[in-house]
Amino acid sequence: MKIKDLKNYGVLPYVLDIWKENYSPCLLPIQEEAVRNYGILDCGEEKERRMQYAPTEGNDRREDACNDRNKNNLLVIAPPSSGKSFLGEMAAAAHLIHQKKCIYLSPFRFYAEEKYSHFKDLYSTCGLETIISTRNRKENDSRIIRGDYKLAVMDCEKFNYFLLFYPEFLSDVSLVIIDEMQIIDDPRWGPLLEEIIDLLLKKELTNLRIIALSALIENQDTLLKWFPAHPLISYPQPVEMRKGVVREGVFKYVTADEEKDCQREVFFQPEAVRDNSFEDYLLETVKYFIRKNEPTLIFFATPAETRQWTQRLASRLESPAASSAIEELKEMEDTLSRDELLKLLEKGIAYHNPDLSWEERNLVETYLKKGEIKIVCASTKYSIGINLPFKNIIIPFDKVHNNDGNYLHNHRTGLTCADIQNMGRRAGNENFGRIIFLAYSQLSETIHQNTYFNFTGNTKHKRKTSIKRLVKEEEGLLTYLLRLTVKYRLKPKEIKEYLKGGAARLSGYWQFSFKQENIEEKISKYLNVLKGNKLIREIKGGVLFPTTNGLQVTAIKIKVETYLFLKYWMRYCKKGDISELEILLLLAFSADGRVLPVPFSQFYKNDKHRENYRNKLLHLIFKQGDEDKKLYRDKIILKKVQEKFIPLEDYLAFKKTCLLYDWIQRDKDINIIEQENGLYGGAVQVLGEGFSWLADSLMEIAENEGWRKGREEDLNKIKLLSERLIDGVEEEGLNLSLLHIPGLSRDYIGRLVGAGYGDGKFLKEASEEKLNKILPKRLVSRIQKRMNEEKDIQKATKQKLIVEDEKLIA
Repeated sequence: MKIKDLKNYGVLPYVLDIWKENYSPCLLPIQEEAVRNYGILDCGEEKERRMQYAPTEGNDRREDACNDRNKNNLLVIAPPSSGKSFLGEMAAAAHLIHQKKCIYLSPFRFYAEEKYSHFKDLYSTCGLETIISTRNRKENDSRIIRGDYKLAVMDCEKFNYFLLFYPEFLSDVSLVIIDEMQIIDDPRWGPLLEEIIDLLLKKELTNLRIIALSALIENQDTLLKWFPAHPLISYPQPVEMRKGVVREGVFKYVTADEEKDCQREVFFQPEAVRDNSFEDYLLETVKYFIRKNEPTLIFFATPAETRQWTQRLASRLESPAASSAIEELKEMEDTLSRDELLKLLEKGIAYHNPDLSWEERNLVETYLKKGEIKIVCASTKYSIGINLPFKNIIIPFDKVHNNDGNYLHNHRTGLTCADIQNMGRRAGNENFGRIIFLAYSQLSETIHQNTYFNFTGNTKHKRKTSIKRLVKEEEGLLTYLLRLTVKYRLKPKEIKEYLKGGAARLSGYWQFSFKQENIEEKISKYLNVLKGNKLIREIKGGVLFPTTNGLQVTAIKIKVETYLFLKYWMRYCKKGDISELEILLLLAFSADGRVLPVPFSQFYKNDKHRENYRNKLLHLIFKQGDEDKKLYRDKIILKKVQEKFIPLEDYLAFKKTCLLYDWIQRDKDINIIEQENGLYGGAVQVLGEGFSWLADSLMEIAENEGWRKGREEDLNKIKLLSERLIDGVEEEGLNLSLLHIPGLSRDYIGRLVGAGYGDGKFLKEASEEKLNKILPKRLVSRIQKRMNEEKDIQKATKQKLIVEDEKLIA
């Protein structure tokens, strides 16, 4: 089916023109099936959706499970690059054409930003306004609450917040698209997504349709049984995928057609490598692809490993330099990663991980597409966000890291077959792609063969999996009890039975496991704590019910321990006497602040400079004359340290406080902050965003405690700190930061403020010639584009007000 044929399904010509310009003229198989048999373009309440239910695997089992209320929900399971993302876009366009409201739900903030930019760039020309709402993007929240939008892109955390605090916001929404549904298997994000779906289904909104888009998922049958929707499952790859193992220079592979025998391709001669040398195998394989001019992606477990291996490869490779990329990178902000990339790009190689700034990541992606960069090393955790034109995917190891660096609690877990399939599906061009395992020893060959290679035949006949419930070992019993009370209406006895494994009716996709020693006594104790702090109350029949405060703690997604710690500080802090440093230290010592990750040396105990952060804090405290404040005296000045060295958790809290205090000042450039703290700018930004969320939480709790009347100055200080932490700017640069212009970082904002452009009004009036003297041309173009958007928004708003006034007069 061709895209132009979609006019028969009610898609307007100008939308079809956008699709033809930006996508293939023909629909991919899964897209055509969704149109013909699954009503992806249907949105009217007055007619039945065209659900013909083609004989896709699983439909026979799921059709009976879909009751009348959920009969229109759709679950699409397909590998990356199969075209499923466009299905969500098609469905959204159809609903918007018929004046319906849509929400596009993305799992992560960075991915929500990408989707927002995508919709805005493609559809703003035809009058479709897209808005965004994430934990860091609050400018459109009031519009979402009052329903003044058509298409909203949100992340899971923010969507959950609205579901709990403003449940009526869904009353006129006709479509919710859940992208990257496979994250429901992730122990960190999965439980949140499960709660979101449960809340959606409980609302019984008959006019709401849910379309969930998932990559291949290890627990497919479990998901099919749990999620009430019609499944559309597709395994075929649009191009031939060769999957196999490299051993002694020979790539032995199979394709999706299991009727074919194992085939061979010679990458290098056996004598070119040493046995048991992973580095030799990787180097010779990469050399082969460079000679063939084929872009290659290599996955590693952590950001640190991506940097290490790109440097090793660059030191032994002879390949053309990415000259244009180097010239552009030289104009960018001076960071540790920029200096590293400049050397790597001399060999046409780069890394892609969260340590990079947005501009640096964008540069790597841009020049990979242009063909200058041939080899990219990326961390496995961020494979969701990488949609780039690679011919080959190399998966060197069988482990994935659960964190992003050298943190307090970390471990590696095995990659599942579904992980491998999804990572590998990012390979391929118009002919074929390769998924490659390096069998650099006999043992590694056996591991790859047994674990993954045997899985790479005809997937359709090998996707039979057992129904199993995922179990997460949980330690935060106090917070879990509050969330359980929000989700269900239970009596204490029922809660005890459930946590001892006796209440199957409460079990969903995830099951939570707690240490059983004295579990009943702990439950009773913690329920009393929740009652005593007015987070839950007992209603008729002994049923436990959340209070407004309890609902707030659950909605802003903080631990109960954090809430109690912040409230305790609020009782004794003096009106008009709180400081930025004090708030940062408070947040760093909260239960949630302690677990926000920051890299640190495993040898910190032997670090002669381990007291530097404490001493720096003491210097700032005495300089500000705040040595009598209770928080400082309890946590630093009078705290007894029995050991000769500072406890690790205190050390990390001091480090976070110091580096974020520097982050929001203009005294130090980012490269100085990086060097002093031994971490990269991307990690600083992520930590700043985490503390911004905690500052937001503190502000909401303070508002609930009555600070709006009598403590407005203190409340405003917390709000400003929260906003400044996102980009690390002083108050004068906030107006520019809140424009959310891609690449307008801390350094560039400082330049504009110094040149007198701190006010957005002056920025709108600034000429291109003047801005080019301050900023790189690429950034000037983005600023001017954003300013034009602002003018269009103001013009549209003004026109809307005129129309509304005319209606009132009439």
